[in-house]
Amino acid sequence: MSSVIDSLKQQLQEIPEINSAEVLNSVLCLKELSGQTQLEGKWIQLTNVCKILGDAARTETVRTPLGNARVIEDLATLLQRVPSEETDFHIQALRVLGNMCFDHEDNRKHVKDSGVISTISPFFQCQKKELLPFICGFYLNSSMDYAPIQSQLSECGAAKSLIELMDPDTGITDDNCVTMCMKILDGIASNEEARKMVADTFAVKILVKRLVYELKHLEHLDMLDSLACSLLEIIMDDDILQNEIIDLGVLDELLDFLENTSIETGLAKEEKETLGEIKKAVMRLVVYALSTDSKMDELFNDQHLLTRLMKMMINPVDVVHQCAVYALGNLARSDEHCIELVEKYKLSKHLLDLFQRTENATFQYAILGCLKHLCLPKTNKPLIGNENCIQIVSSTLDQSKDMLKRNQFLSIGIIKLLCTGNYKNAVKVIDGGVLSLIVSFIKRVDDPAAKSEATRVITNVIKTIWVEEDSKDLRSKLLESDAIKPIVELVCTTQFDVLKNDGIMALNLVFSDKHYLSFMAPLFPLLTTDDYDVNGQKMSFVTSMSNDICESKLPVQIRCNICVLLCQIIEAASLVEQRDVIELIKTCCLNRLKLMKPDDVLQTYVSTLANALESK
Repeated sequence: MSSVIDSLKQQLQEIPEINSAEVLNSVLCLKELSGQTQLEGKWIQLTNVCKILGDAARTETVRTPLGNARVIEDLATLLQRVPSEETDFHIQALRVLGNMCFDHEDNRKHVKDSGVISTISPFFQCQKKELLPFICGFYLNSSMDYAPIQSQLSECGAAKSLIELMDPDTGITDDNCVTMCMKILDGIASNEEARKMVADTFAVKILVKRLVYELKHLEHLDMLDSLACSLLEIIMDDDILQNEIIDLGVLDELLDFLENTSIETGLAKEEKETLGEIKKAVMRLVVYALSTDSKMDELFNDQHLLTRLMKMMINPVDVVHQCAVYALGNLARSDEHCIELVEKYKLSKHLLDLFQRTENATFQYAILGCLKHLCLPKTNKPLIGNENCIQIVSSTLDQSKDMLKRNQFLSIGIIKLLCTGNYKNAVKVIDGGVLSLIVSFIKRVDDPAAKSEATRVITNVIKTIWVEEDSKDLRSKLLESDAIKPIVELVCTTQFDVLKNDGIMALNLVFSDKHYLSFMAPLFPLLTTDDYDVNGQKMSFVTSMSNDICESKLPVQIRCNICVLLCQIIEAASLVEQRDVIELIKTCCLNRLKLMKPDDVLQTYVSTLANALESK
């Protein structure tokens, strides 16, 4: 002990801002008394000692020496023994602890290890309001950016008490205390371990009540910003807590704030920015509250809510119409809802108008996501197609937009859905210049998923166009373009059976149509050159298909479809005198086909292909 005191004495003497002797004597007194078994009559002396140490600890350079002298541990011991009526000692001891922890991680560790966090927690119940600012001050300084104490606050119940203090009806009215409470809770909410211990309906009820109260008054913007963000952290991963916001009946009040609160020009720049962040956080709270599966039908059937959201879509304020889009996107997750939103509310038309007006890429992504949901029901496809959707969203496929990969991927998905089984929409892809955008996109992107999805647009267009008798001009336009090569590449390189079969079926339609032989000549080199990277090896389409029939573990039906495709290619090649194609297929396949012993279903197709080769 003497070495500790000697070191403390030396360090204190080097700090000119304090009375080193007074501080040293206070530490000695504290240590002496904390070790005594009988403290009756000593609390006034201890209170005075703590006042001196609390004042000294406001000086940054004093905190480390006091921490090394184990002042925190001594106070932790005394706080376990102090009678409840010794309020002055409580206050001064909390001052020492709070000041020592300010911007001092080592002292926070001393606090964590001492157990004093849980010792102080019951003080909330003592009905002494004069203690609250000092409890909050200590908890704030000790937990600031320090996860272990944030977790301790949750474990010992202190966080629950802090939440109770936030109740505008029964909690504290002191603005300074409310602000400190919120800062502490903000740290807890940002700490996953600590947050999970307090994330329940009790917490959400009180914090939502406080939020609504503060939104009406708008007096403490920084605190309100922390409150909204903390509440968001608490509910975002929990459907039950998201539902609680709906059940509390505050949705209209939150929407009122978004719609009716303007960012006044008279506000200071920082206040404007903070209010803007608050509005964004409230928007996200609303969106999460409207996102659960269990509430989706109930909310969709709320005509007041649905009508309000549709009106919000035409509000010129960004955060208002963005909120409406995100919220409606959450409700557009069943075919029934999507059909009504398009037919009755014209949601797709509103979304496309917003898409063209905004330059915000993130918001465009939300619009595209909602549009994609709306495109799923078959009955919506012609309606959305007639709203010029394909032309509008295809603008994202321009090379200048390649930084917005997510938006491009969604746009491709929308176009794919709209032209699947819908002839008029498929025509729009071919005649509207969209096909060339898609082909160019495929050529320049490296991402396999994006290339595959874009190629499936082409396969869907082919399948839709080829079932229509009166589509000769459209078929020739497809064959004249560079649209077939991506399909050939997809069939060779994809690891997904569904994608491979999708491409095979499209190519079957192309090569079975003998009315377009003059357009097929440029296609045959696509089948014979070793351009395709298949499992790390360069090979031709013909070689790859031969392997798929003879060696692969593909489903039998896909292997049968490949046999049919090769038969169609052989027939078309013979009609336009492309002997090299037939010879390559024969070289790659014939002997291997004869050695195969497939099951009965595949055998029929293998035999047909072998016979076709031998006859040529």
